[in-house]
Amino acid sequence: MIEYLYHVDKKDNIIGKVERNDAHSNNLLHRAGVVLVFDSKQCICLAMRSPIKKICPNCIDSVCSFHVKYGQTNLEAAKTELFEETGIRSKPEYLGKLLLDENPDHMIVAVFSIVTDEKLSLDPAEATSYDFYNSDDADELIKNEKITPWLRGAWNLYKETHKI
Repeated sequence: MIEYLYHVDKKDNIIGKVERNDAHSNNLLHRAGVVLVFDSKQCICLAMRSPIKKICPNCIDSVCSFHVKYGQTNLEAAKTELFEETGIRSKPEYLGKLLLDENPDHMIVAVFSIVTDEKLSLDPAEATSYDFYNSDDADELIKNEKITPWLRGAWNLYKETHKI
């Protein structure tokens, strides 16, 4: 089944729809998102991406990162993917957007967050393991480890909006 995404400009205005593979192979800007998951102690949950992922395999990422399918809103995509990738049903809080226009991906990333103490159930096609990190440890990990570029931007946006 062909997956269509929103083809957008740098201001997130819709240009049209594009096949996911075409968006990646032609470096077309498209919509994506991240849900940053925190526990009640304000520790962030970070995951190791599956080795079978085409983009950024074996990199540290949020436990929920996704593309926004054509016809979905950012929030609909966030709620759907959060459940599919972690087993959590929740309405995440919208934090803002960021532009990521560099290889390996070209995206307008909608960033969300949730706080939950629910046990996560990872999709093995998405991630192989996860752990929770306090703010200082997350900063060190994000600074020194192999991570996805959208995680760095999402973490920085979270810290700006929460004055960390």
